[in-house]
Amino acid sequence: MPKEELQNSVSELKTQLDDAGEVPAVDKQALSELATRLEVMMNGSSEHWEEGLVDELEKQLIQYEEAHPLIARIISQIITTLNGMGL
Repeated sequence: MPKEELQNSVSELKTQLDDAGEVPAVDKQALSELATRLEVMMNGSSEHWEEGLVDELEKQLIQYEEAHPLIARIISQIITTLNGMGL
């Protein structure tokens, strides 16, 4: 179930952000906001999936690839799941 996989990935991302002390607060805030937006859309609180969200996630992925590979892996999972859902 893609939606369940997406929820698991978003939860994992939020956990990693809470545990990642070396990630600057500004970056944590940006990723937390993306995670919240995903949760709102998954819960049906939004009329439609936000266009551009995948682009924003891809930018975050590039930013975290070297310094925070675990966070980058989770973001990549989220992007893959969203793409599988046709977004």
